[in-house]
Amino acid sequence: MFQRASLLLCWLLIAPAQAATSVRFLTAAEMQTSLLSDQEEVRFNGRNYIMGVVDTLMLTKSSAICMQEKIEINEIAELVKLQLQLRPELMRYNAAGVVREIMVANFPCI
Repeated sequence: MFQRASLLLCWLLIAPAQAATSVRFLTAAEMQTSLLSDQEEVRFNGRNYIMGVVDTLMLTKSSAICMQEKIEINEIAELVKLQLQLRPELMRYNAAGVVREIMVANFPCI
């Protein structure tokens, strides 16, 4: 019991310092950088970020997105990269919001 209390106290002391270093969300520019990286692991992280956003949108049904089950994450990642290249003004916005808007525009429920 004492050990758990000590761990909780340490976490409470450290958590505010860690939270202070993460005061913003990932931007579309940062996501694009990971998608264009020379390192496969970094590209993989970018694709997984997009997949997490899409999964969340599909699970919450908060967006009018209708995708075929056969669409793969690599196709979606390529679509996001293309849209960011065509619309560089999106780079400054929240990455999750940009992915959402791209998905709604390209996979609308009709």
